[in-house]
Amino acid sequence: MTEPATIQPATILIVDDSAADRTLIRIAFQQTGFRIRLRFASSGREALETLRAADLPRPAMCVIDVKMPGLSGLEVLRTIKLDPGLTTIPVVMISGSDAESDIAAARAAHASGYITKPSDAAGLARMTETLKTFCLSYVGSI
Repeated sequence: MTEPATIQPATILIVDDSAADRTLIRIAFQQTGFRIRLRFASSGREALETLRAADLPRPAMCVIDVKMPGLSGLEVLRTIKLDPGLTTIPVVMISGSDAESDIAAARAAHASGYITKPSDAAGLARMTETLKTFCLSYVGSI
């Protein structure tokens, strides 16, 4: 008799060059108790390497900071959407900017969503809840 398959939680790839922001996002998700596995990348290049790694499960969703040194978040988004093996992954962009030009650029590059980074704990909790809702809408369950 075979063992029943264990359902693994969905994975979200968080891409942000700020170690402090990555830590805050990790803590916010831990406090919610959501059944989500987080994977982190600190640069656009690392994100693409992670996404293309054959030995890692494909994330259910990516959350990418718009403004990063080197390969920007928008460049990563465009690369994902042009890659036949990655194009179906939903990508939510996050940024400290709420400028309409940044939001429009993300939309034009086919982002699934755009969230302005919060400046306080309550905002971080709302952002985490919004990301959960995004994930549920694309994955179906977490």
